[in-house]
Amino acid sequence: MRAGRHFRTDFDEPAVAATLPMELTSGSSSAIRIVDQMIRGTGIVARAAGEFGAVAIKVNGTGGPVRVAVSVGLDEMATRWWSDRVRPSRLAPELPRLVLVRAQGRIRGALVLARRQGWRAAAPAEATLGFDLAAGELAEDGLLIVELAEARHPEWAAGRLSPRSAIGLRLNSVTAQPAEQAAPVSGPAGHTGCDFAIVQPGGPLGYRLAAAGVAAAPPVAISPRNRWTRQKPARAVFKLSRAARRVAVRAIPQRPGELAEVLATDLITGSPVRAEVTRGADGTATVRLAEPPVNPVLLGSAEAQPTLSWRLTGSSPQRAAPAPPGSSRPAGTR
Repeated sequence: MRAGRHFRTDFDEPAVAATLPMELTSGSSSAIRIVDQMIRGTGIVARAAGEFGAVAIKVNGTGGPVRVAVSVGLDEMATRWWSDRVRPSRLAPELPRLVLVRAQGRIRGALVLARRQGWRAAAPAEATLGFDLAAGELAEDGLLIVELAEARHPEWAAGRLSPRSAIGLRLNSVTAQPAEQAAPVSGPAGHTGCDFAIVQPGGPLGYRLAAAGVAAAPPVAISPRNRWTRQKPARAVFKLSRAARRVAVRAIPQRPGELAEVLATDLITGSPVRAEVTRGADGTATVRLAEPPVNPVLLGSAEAQPTLSWRLTGSSPQRAAPAPPGSSRPAGTR
């Protein structure tokens, strides 16, 4: 008899390994063998309950290269979970989340998520990271281990990114399929909802940076903290006050302004990354890194611009045409 077999009961279902191609969208799948700091879901794979969270999925791999895509979400429940555990100030606004994505123990990339604020509520944010596992990383009858982890924030972004960002985040889905040919790490292509963006490892040197105006985030909703505020009359008052604050913040005229100076930091080493920023006549900017990114790089404005949403797209690897004097400046230093 195998070790541990005597711990099983008649109610335990035998583990069934997932086969490639795999699309995992529910935590009820028997292919999930281990969860760490994660709460399983039915409509999602799991939700992070701590400063990190990991799931281990039993997969019948082929031993060859595999393309994996991890979808992460930020919704109202994630914000509630975060506020219940972090206990921020009642006037603290909702801040963007920055998390690292690990697979098989290695950091594969990073994601930044920020919800788009509306008059009555905020829309959920979702971001997907795609990456390759090399041959041998997912062996036959092996485990695919996916983890969401906290990223170290650079000093220039202090107070502008949510601390303990992984708390409450949804692991919406994990997909895996045999990779016919190698592909670079891919991140979300749309607007980030905030004045931050991520350059994924192995990406090109040149990028086009565009910005659009968004509404400022209202204070984070906080659950009642004592027996008096948990009573129905007090909860109704708090609910009305939160709605009033959201409408008041949303009604303030927003003037996004132009892009400020762009800074860049390696999220693994914490060191500044040299980059050249060239501003275009159409209000966009071209960002060119001095060296190919080996680790995920965080781009952000030197000064807080909470009413701007960035969009970063890869541009031609060729160097941009010379700009007029004074329109280019290095990023990564202040």
